[in-house]
Amino acid sequence: MNSVRILNKHPGGAKNTAFLKRAKPVQSRSQVTVTALQEAFVRILLDQGYEKTTIREVVSVAGVGIGTFYDYYPNLRALAAATINNRCKDSAAILQATVSKNAGRPAAIMVKAILNTFIHISFSRPKEWHAFLLLERQISSAQALQIIHEQFTQMWAAAFRLSSTKIEEDKIPLVARMAHALSYGWYSQDLLFYLEDPIHAKSIDDLALAIAGFTRPNTLRLAE
Repeated sequence: MNSVRILNKHPGGAKNTAFLKRAKPVQSRSQVTVTALQEAFVRILLDQGYEKTTIREVVSVAGVGIGTFYDYYPNLRALAAATINNRCKDSAAILQATVSKNAGRPAAIMVKAILNTFIHISFSRPKEWHAFLLLERQISSAQALQIIHEQFTQMWAAAFRLSSTKIEEDKIPLVARMAHALSYGWYSQDLLFYLEDPIHAKSIDDLALAIAGFTRPNTLRLAE
């Protein structure tokens, strides 16, 4: 209580308090600007493609000045890469929630739940993911792609560790990599080539069985 009275009596107390109250929204405004730029980029990307997208159009749709754009990104390519990376992070968080929800269940059920989540993520905004999948390897660096790869393989590894299925620890990293390779190829190909038919993912049961099969003893070992 004494410290409160001292602050109130200080001649600059009101100004200092006002400054402290304003300091936090500065970060919030920064995030709002980043979000506005990324969402504007997505809108223009879907409307006219990456090749015809310009920084001037992005800032116009985002409602910010062109100088503000360069406060956050050096060029359009950097904005595109950041947008894709953020979408991947969001997807990884959703998938991780699915893993936590299914902890303690058999690997086959865990795998099926993850694949269903992939469908929800991809096909809830199919045109957006179609555009991102085509653009990803054009603008993302090898390092950025590796980080994304590691995020998803770690998610799969956590899923297998949290399942009730007994899997040798030294086998989990390879099983996780195979699960990511199969699932990524599956949903990206379905999304690219069956854009107008999201229910095409009927192959989910076969894929789930294939991935779960890697968790069995002696799988992935070549015959001598």
